[in-house]
Amino acid sequence: MKMPNKPTTLKVAGVIAASLALVVSFQNCGKAGFDSSLDDVADYSSLDAALVSKYGSQMAGKISGIPFAFDGGFDQIAYNSCAEPGTLPSSSAYYSIRAGAYQTAGITIPASFYSYVDANFSPIYPANAVSKAQYAEYLGDSPTNINVMPTMAIRDRSNLNSVYSATGSLALNTDVIPMADVLSSTYIMDTLLNNRGASVRYFPFSTNTRTLEANMKFNSDQSISQSLRDILQVQGQMTMTYLNDSTNIGSVVSASTTNKALAYGRGYRFSFGQAAGVSNGFSPLNVLQTLQEVDLSSGNVIANWNCNRVYKVYLNRDLASCAPHTEAQITASAALRAEIDIVRRQFPAHQWDVNVTQGCLVPKATVPSCYTENLVNGVAQGVEYSAGAACYNPLIGTSAASYPNSVIPTKRCANYATICTKF
Repeated sequence: MKMPNKPTTLKVAGVIAASLALVVSFQNCGKAGFDSSLDDVADYSSLDAALVSKYGSQMAGKISGIPFAFDGGFDQIAYNSCAEPGTLPSSSAYYSIRAGAYQTAGITIPASFYSYVDANFSPIYPANAVSKAQYAEYLGDSPTNINVMPTMAIRDRSNLNSVYSATGSLALNTDVIPMADVLSSTYIMDTLLNNRGASVRYFPFSTNTRTLEANMKFNSDQSISQSLRDILQVQGQMTMTYLNDSTNIGSVVSASTTNKALAYGRGYRFSFGQAAGVSNGFSPLNVLQTLQEVDLSSGNVIANWNCNRVYKVYLNRDLASCAPHTEAQITASAALRAEIDIVRRQFPAHQWDVNVTQGCLVPKATVPSCYTENLVNGVAQGVEYSAGAACYNPLIGTSAASYPNSVIPTKRCANYATICTKF
């Protein structure tokens, strides 16, 4: 008996074009939580009344002249191109960018602060050197440094008060991510002063987060993810700057009264490309290839990072093709353990399996998939893991002319996670 041909039905993953919006914050000359900005230390009549009352006019002028007293940054940044609607964006396993200070970086009080205080203030008799308590008191009263908190955001390179948002309306903990705590608070200052000359990564008495680490999510779909890459590639940068005005969360502590591109902190400038061995017109440019660190107070590039750790993201059902290392392999190799430790800082073991030799990551079964698979007659078509092979890119969609031989592939193009390090 001849059976009738069953028509083939193809259901493909697609995206709705979307992009990040630029939200401009206006720099406020005053500081929330303190009376005023002390702009001219030579003009004692304009000094803040509280400082004059406490110290007297001359000493208050010296307090207001204390330079910005915090310096810090990250030493490891991961980028993950997984971006799908549904449950993925709300999962803690996924983010667009995760940055942290894990090994060499952190927050420090620079030598310029100690030099200024030593040159302008006398020890309290009978001591012959300025005490830690004096440093803490002067720093805590400094108008330049009061209420300062490190934050992470995606900012415009030419105007650091302009922040990119997926919604068009800035939200704390979404578009501007606070880290650690107010640095002039007693417990944070005590930790920093106890570690003079060193970068502090862990703040045991912080009432907020105890580590210098933050995530940013622009992963509700591939269009938003691509918009982030486009922005970071040209006019935007990920930043660690300092906020001292809770009423204006997009603002920064500026390093210049005229140049909006300068502020205290660090900028991280990304460039993206296709995976190694891939050069075609249909695979997404979703691999972080280079990262430059910029001193935002001067605009100078101060470091080029290592971005050679690139991991292809597999489907959970394909775990056999990216089997995690055995306990025996890990025990036998110190180098392997060191590499796994680096990955685990940003891809924890309860959420991800990893094979650093093969360069691949697999989400656990309890974690949402990195992919919305295309369906043919209701059958999921999977992911194309072979570099350069034809694959379906949701950003191109069903435009047949964009693919080899004008045939729309059914397997999804692979996503990648890249880990860049400064050490």
